[in-house]
Amino acid sequence: MSEFNHLNSVYINYLTPLIKWRVMDLESLRRECVTTPTYSHFARVIRKMEKVQVVQGYRHPFNGKKYIFFSSLGEKQVAHKSNSTAISKESLIHDIKVSEIARNFKALGWVDSIQLEHELTNKRDFRAAYKVIPDALMEVTKAKHRYQLALELELTQKNKQRIREKAKQFIISTQYDYVLYFFSKESVAKTYRQEILSAVGEKNLHKFIFVTDQFMTAQESKLQDLTAYIKDRPMKLSAIFNSENGV
Repeated sequence: MSEFNHLNSVYINYLTPLIKWRVMDLESLRRECVTTPTYSHFARVIRKMEKVQVVQGYRHPFNGKKYIFFSSLGEKQVAHKSNSTAISKESLIHDIKVSEIARNFKALGWVDSIQLEHELTNKRDFRAAYKVIPDALMEVTKAKHRYQLALELELTQKNKQRIREKAKQFIISTQYDYVLYFFSKESVAKTYRQEILSAVGEKNLHKFIFVTDQFMTAQESKLQDLTAYIKDRPMKLSAIFNSENGV
């Protein structure tokens, strides 16, 4: 633990971005450090932190990138969370993708702010006010109006009843203006569109935006190139967020 204390005092800024983004590839994490270290030095420090179990690493089988996230110890010591919610192996691929998409939205300047699920969960009374907690909550200003969008990533198809119930919760909540769904398979997207239409009706379907990126599990999603569907009408995702009257 003495080694950890040394790392905590000297290299704490190396891990600070993880408090916000939860899981990041090594290079993205390095670039977001307050002081950007050389890659070799940074990788060496991260290996030390892995050794003392402050962080854990994961090598993605498709893109070859190494991803870093807090262990339970790291969440308590660095993120100062008494109720640690360290990433599970079962949700790792999902959480990697949510973090990446969220950071890309922010980097493109498409959103004013974005909060991931773990940030929302820690807010007092959030569930009571919002009814349902999404994978991320984005805020956007268009034509002097402020909108709140729920971001949901579905890599696998949930139970149809669960799909319908969650869609209803989004409609019941007055806090969400839109819900943006991302899928890796068009067949899953089609099922969600059908079930959500059945649950909320034609009059509410415009609040749901559907995007499919069939390559998302193998490579970084290029948001600028993706097509979104609103009530089965195709529209470039970039047009929705770049246009002054978009969303």
